[in-house]
Amino acid sequence: MHATAGALQSLRKQLGATLRDNAYWDDAFEQINSDARVDWTVENWGSTTADYPLYDTAIVVDSHNLPVIAYRNGMPMDVPPGQFFTSFEPLLNAARRAGSSDPVPVHFAHSSAGTALIGAAAIQPFERDPFSKPEDFYVLVFAKHITPQVVAEISESFNIAGLSLDAYPIPGRLEAMLTDVVGNRVAVFTWPSEAPGTKSYAMVKGDLQAAGAVLALFLCGIGAAGAITVRNLKASESRSRYKALHDALTGLLNRAGLLESIASTSANSNDVDIKLHFIDLDGFKAVNDAWGHSVGDDLIVAVAHRLTDALPENAVIARLGGDEFGVVTIENPLLLPTLDVGQQIQVALATVFEIGGRTIEIGASVGVAISPSGEVETGELIRRADIALYRAKDIGRGVIVEFEDSFDDDTNRQAALEAQLRTTLTNGGIDVSFQPLIDARSGAICGVEALARWVTEGGDRIGPDVFIPLAERSGLIDLLGMQVLKKSLEAAASWPGISLAVNVSPLQLKNPRFVKQVTDALALARFDPSRLSIELTEGVLISNPGQARRAIDGLKAAGIKIALDDFGSGFASIGTLRQFGFDRMKVDRSLIVALDHDQNAGAVLHATIALANSLDIPVTAEGIETEAQAQVLRVSGCEALQGYLFSKPISAEQLTDAYFASGGCDRHEDQSAA
Repeated sequence: MHATAGALQSLRKQLGATLRDNAYWDDAFEQINSDARVDWTVENWGSTTADYPLYDTAIVVDSHNLPVIAYRNGMPMDVPPGQFFTSFEPLLNAARRAGSSDPVPVHFAHSSAGTALIGAAAIQPFERDPFSKPEDFYVLVFAKHITPQVVAEISESFNIAGLSLDAYPIPGRLEAMLTDVVGNRVAVFTWPSEAPGTKSYAMVKGDLQAAGAVLALFLCGIGAAGAITVRNLKASESRSRYKALHDALTGLLNRAGLLESIASTSANSNDVDIKLHFIDLDGFKAVNDAWGHSVGDDLIVAVAHRLTDALPENAVIARLGGDEFGVVTIENPLLLPTLDVGQQIQVALATVFEIGGRTIEIGASVGVAISPSGEVETGELIRRADIALYRAKDIGRGVIVEFEDSFDDDTNRQAALEAQLRTTLTNGGIDVSFQPLIDARSGAICGVEALARWVTEGGDRIGPDVFIPLAERSGLIDLLGMQVLKKSLEAAASWPGISLAVNVSPLQLKNPRFVKQVTDALALARFDPSRLSIELTEGVLISNPGQARRAIDGLKAAGIKIALDDFGSGFASIGTLRQFGFDRMKVDRSLIVALDHDQNAGAVLHATIALANSLDIPVTAEGIETEAQAQVLRVSGCEALQGYLFSKPISAEQLTDAYFASGGCDRHEDQSAA
């Protein structure tokens, strides 16, 4: 009975430690709240379900418990997780209730494939913000199905002869109940109850002398069996501990192992410095995209070997997840190393890799944090290395950045600005301005573009180039986008006969409820869907064409028009224009500005508009500031014009007065001073 209880405890402890390691992770929290959440979660958790020993199922759900990814055995699940597993939602609720110091909820559950050990943890920073709301967290779920092979491994590892997994208790057999998160029975482990030696005793019970000898031998055997059991338990615990602290793919330490190593080193360092290096591989995503995850995994293993061979013997190397690694070194501040470890890392990874006959070239961005004499607490040291790494990645490829105290000033400013933005959005305080679109032939207003504006309580004007990326990083972009849309629809409802254009962030398209939210807003405002135009940039079409396709199809099915914004600033092709069936194309301002200083700009602009016209796509030109520019665009066949020549962005009231109030004029010649 004790061995079985130990086995169950070990299983739950292993899965709980793996979940904690993956969910309580700054990088995971940042990525899950970014536009890369799907690709990142598939790469780090979904694809590993194919052969990872501790789990065969990985699911990530959002704050509404809708799945972001759901993978089993390396493939997307074809059944919603809530239907596949019983007691799924109570498990998610338990995960969100658990504090950062509480045990991760790990229980058993029925599934469509049998009985599974399943656990869940809220994805959160290593040090949780005390003001964060657990109900807003995404949740990571790992599950391991208790197959006959798993039962056999438990039986062998814990020396439980005859162990089996059954639906109900079996008379005459010992049992250990497997329960779900709400305490309901899921299954039972059972094993024979016959005590060892019973038959031997029955055979010799007629001979007392022989019985005494057999009894003595039996007691010795029990002692030996007990010793073997204890040894097996210790070996099993050792194996479990190894798995919990090491990365299955590379054999290096994982994040939990690195944390333990830093803590141990800090406790024993007096006159030396602990130096932590966080490494992000430059160009790794391109390798995965070009040749698949199998080649990517081989490259990760090769990187692990390269780091192990190149770095000093006392360096502690870990794989933190995905394409991130960590290196801890001990350095004497009084001695200068012959070559900085960060430089050693970059030199080692700059040399090309030969993977399956392919020549692959990558690099490394490195963030460094130092703990003098081990004085910096482990969590703080990791936070500093994380910040330094993000700085290195922002600067560009192949950069080493060492943490500076000034970084915290920037971080604090961003955090304060984020808090202000969150409060503003909660109070509905984002303003919307409107810039008219002018018909190139008649000069009449034919539409407006809605533009988000933010003025803080202190009167500071924050530009959209600042607060929109901030909203994307902090997970506020859905709230911001819908607030702008609803205010725009409400205002434009009183402007008959013209279109309304609203910009959408690529992150909004990844929200599976986005189309429903837009159509609900249209219904609430009683706004004709055909008057609404959603403007998208080409970046989302290239990085996530599948998601863009689904969202665009849903919007067009509702009667909403789709416009390609900023055409000419990137790499959108004729194929892109055809594939997505845009209702309008907006020429980027850079092509207009070039008319004033580039003699070839007119030909390029004319060819761009001619291309759209040949595909029956109307063209709008933005950023027009002079009549000369407007004339070139009219001659080139541009349908609608937008820019300061006609009007700056103005409030809804100003636009109503200028174009729709009694006596107002609807021709741009009289509105250029608006």
